[in-house]
Amino acid sequence: MRGSIAIWHETIAEEAEGYAPSVEVHINIWRNGERSERDHFDLFDIGFRFKELRSLSSLSIGLPFILLRKELVSDLFENMRDESTLSAIFNETLSPGELLNDGHMFQASSEKRVQFFVVKCPEAEREIREIGIGEDRVSVITLTDTFFNRLRGNVGDHYFRLRVKVPADQSNGFVSTIQPKDAAFLSTISTNEVVEFRLNERRNFSPAIREKIRKSRCSLSNISAIHYFLIRDMGVEMTQAHTSFKKMRLLEPGMWDGYLDGCLGFSPDKMIIYHWSAMGDKPVESFTALATFRAYYTGNLLSYAAVIILLGAMGSAVQGFGVALLSIIKLGVSRSENPGAYEILCSNAAVFLLAVAAVSAVVRSLQRKP
Repeated sequence: MRGSIAIWHETIAEEAEGYAPSVEVHINIWRNGERSERDHFDLFDIGFRFKELRSLSSLSIGLPFILLRKELVSDLFENMRDESTLSAIFNETLSPGELLNDGHMFQASSEKRVQFFVVKCPEAEREIREIGIGEDRVSVITLTDTFFNRLRGNVGDHYFRLRVKVPADQSNGFVSTIQPKDAAFLSTISTNEVVEFRLNERRNFSPAIREKIRKSRCSLSNISAIHYFLIRDMGVEMTQAHTSFKKMRLLEPGMWDGYLDGCLGFSPDKMIIYHWSAMGDKPVESFTALATFRAYYTGNLLSYAAVIILLGAMGSAVQGFGVALLSIIKLGVSRSENPGAYEILCSNAAVFLLAVAAVSAVVRSLQRKP
């Protein structure tokens, strides 16, 4: 399924006038290098820096895929309590202050000046649900009024960040993979991947999200800036991009270990980060960034071994068939006079046909996999 992230909000009617919510959005997509392992995930991290939130009653994030479990969504407040991690996320030297608001907030400061407040969004203050029917089903994460009510009395910018873990073998709406047709014959597979991130592209919304946004006091959020980061193994080659990215760099060794704690398949010191952004005097209505990559993954070794064995059996059958056929032609005997040669001829023909059928089945089964 291909689609777009949708971000919309609801406001408090009597307080909305003059306090239009404004937010800066940060997106991190971490592409896992281990595609065939269990318990490996791609990471979709989304952060919001609000400059004005007094009129907000809820904020919703529509994802173009289904969340298999609610446990796959987590808050990254504790990760950002680490000074190295906090500085790495914002690419500037920041220090976390003491915990405030019953442990749900801290100040992020630079040279004794408070830049913003980092706030926790606990599980009790967010909702996760599915909307839509059939192939149009999507997941929606909603931050409730309880969350924003905690923040309204605090003056200053507020930042929070969530993480969504997407199983490596699940379609996520961002990545399309073109597998080689001869994958069964290769131990290492070269695949072409298209990574297309879309945010608030209305024509790509599911019908259920369009209907949801049409409701009263519900509208797409006013986005002042978007920063989109795609992080991949350095062994994956970018082949083209629809627009120039702002910058690319190697991740700093050691700085991201705490941020990725407990996430298998990532080696931050061997990864490259690509950065796209959009901002201006007017709000960013929509955003798209498309890039193609050539990636190399270990193939299905069991299938590869099976195909090698079957090809060997086919070769042996062809040889046995040829020897038996030449024997019959040279001697010019009938089947009754030399039944052994005919049996060898038929058995090798049967082995060859069975091996061809088995190879075809293996190839088809691999081509059906995403």
